[in-house]
Amino acid sequence: MKRIIFIIGLLAAVIILPIIGISCSTDKSNASLGNEFTLPVGGTAIISGENLSLKFVEVTGDSRCAKGNECVWAGEAKCQMLITYSGSSSDVVFTQQGGGVTVQDFLTQYKASFTVEPYPVAGKKIAPSDYKLVMTITK
Repeated sequence: MKRIIFIIGLLAAVIILPIIGISCSTDKSNASLGNEFTLPVGGTAIISGENLSLKFVEVTGDSRCAKGNECVWAGEAKCQMLITYSGSSSDVVFTQQGGGVTVQDFLTQYKASFTVEPYPVAGKKIAPSDYKLVMTITK
């Protein structure tokens, strides 16, 4: 009887927890130097063979000129990142200027080419969880 109750409870947890937003997913993905990958907010990319990982923590500001608006300044999007290299972690801000691809150096030997998506549209709000980075890491 105890075994049946345990199995029913386990099945209920597997079905109900994802519905209410609790997941066992780690949002970690493997990537490699020179290859494009997409990183959602909260996601971590582990760069193969480099002892390097990048976690996209959050967008801390998005002032990019929305499609449909005329702006004097193209604006920028700032993304808080947690970079871990050889067991040591540091916070880094990646800043995309305007709407093009941005290249930013980090940890002296790496370059991140990235865009922040989605791009703003006049009259539409972007939910914090909808942001993602499309990026390529090189040396």
